[in-house]
Amino acid sequence: MMVFVSENWIKKVSLFQNGVRLGLFRARFLLTALVTICVLAAGWSVGPKLLRPSLSVTIIITMFVYFLAHCFRAMRLCIISGRLLQVPARTIFLLHFATAPFTIIPPFKLGEVVRFYMLWTMSLKLSETIVTVLLDRLFDAIILSLLLAWLIINNHIDSVMDESTRVVQWMILAVTISAGICFLIGPRALSSLQRYVMIHHSGRNVLVSLRLIDVLRKGTTSGEGLLRQQGALLMMITVLIWGLELVAAALFTPIAIFPEFQNAGVLLINRTVQEWYAVFAPSVDPALATSAASSILAIFIVWPPSVYGYLTRIIMPTSRGKRLK
Repeated sequence: MMVFVSENWIKKVSLFQNGVRLGLFRARFLLTALVTICVLAAGWSVGPKLLRPSLSVTIIITMFVYFLAHCFRAMRLCIISGRLLQVPARTIFLLHFATAPFTIIPPFKLGEVVRFYMLWTMSLKLSETIVTVLLDRLFDAIILSLLLAWLIINNHIDSVMDESTRVVQWMILAVTISAGICFLIGPRALSSLQRYVMIHHSGRNVLVSLRLIDVLRKGTTSGEGLLRQQGALLMMITVLIWGLELVAAALFTPIAIFPEFQNAGVLLINRTVQEWYAVFAPSVDPALATSAASSILAIFIVWPPSVYGYLTRIIMPTSRGKRLK
């Protein structure tokens, strides 16, 4: 009797502790979100006024803001890959900066293939690596979709983006958002497809089909589980990332020649799509060129030490390599 009472008491205490932990996590999440919104609002309203007189100071501050945004991008990739690939967070953090210059290479930002290949090489998990890259792009696509929708509604976007640029941007968003929808319906749909194939078909080729379906099912199931558990946190980090990007763009709007680029949202979209072209094009708005150049410089300043640290953790047969294994 005493043992039964003590077990019930232990269960109640455990449930109470779990409730306290969940409450503290939610309170910390809401407080962090509130502080993030306040900081971004202050930077949006006060930053351009304070930094307008000095372009050199603006460039330095903007490079630091871009660096912070990339730090949060690396943190988001650490959360996703840590759950799906079981790779150390420090290695992923260095990997993000080591591959960052390749991710801004046109066309269509195909430099993402480099990051995918490095993640696959480390984890040797093909389906989970695909899901990791898609999830990382999914959250950016959601924010870009909202920003594009707002610009289109207010008639800001058509006058500054040519047809090819719009096609590229919408292709990226359509593919990534479609991948996000797959995480919602993919696991159940693929499980039903597996049962259908097993019941109604037989033969040697069926095993190959079932293996392929099972790989896709495991990948989408892992992605769905991560979205359910960490989706809110990842979205908060993404909002902070693009909030910093928007503040950085707003700092350059005072030097824009074209009226369209005096809108921070338009400047941010064009800088995101054109990147290298915005720096080296013969005729381009100074706000767009300076913004793109600051973003690229912020990446290349930290690129050499990041590559060295990443290769050290991967290649050197030391305790770091043992810890990676």
